[in-house]
Amino acid sequence: MLSFVFLSLTAGAVTDKWLITPLESQIQVRDGSYTEPVAAAEGPGPEIVLKNPKMFKKLLSPIDIFIAFEPGKSGKPVDMETLKVTLIGFIDINITDRLREYIRGTNLDIQEAKLPSGEHRLRMRIKDVDGNPNERDIVVTVLKK
Repeated sequence: MLSFVFLSLTAGAVTDKWLITPLESQIQVRDGSYTEPVAAAEGPGPEIVLKNPKMFKKLLSPIDIFIAFEPGKSGKPVDMETLKVTLIGFIDINITDRLREYIRGTNLDIQEAKLPSGEHRLRMRIKDVDGNPNERDIVVTVLKK
């Protein structure tokens, strides 16, 4: 599992476009009765490589997120149509459709990402052209400014 820290995002070019909305963030609040999800299972499918931001780096807003999907253990090309990104929490929320416009080839390239403060666990799932899967959890902690 990867963890990194952001400072909360403010006005910018995407002020009305939330990757995770404040309401969704509130739904994910852990109250002690919540059990942490099982971590994602690594498979033979594409590698999920977080290139930006660097882990544990505190960033000022707005932030850019860059994730590369590269051939994995199978060596087969990535099938970007199979990408699924889920906000994991008390209620899992599929946010894949919000991210589709940021797919560039075999990369997810999000400029000036807007996220509310709090901790967000994103599970990324993808397959290669032969259907070999891989998944990885990325934990994003956004601090209040």
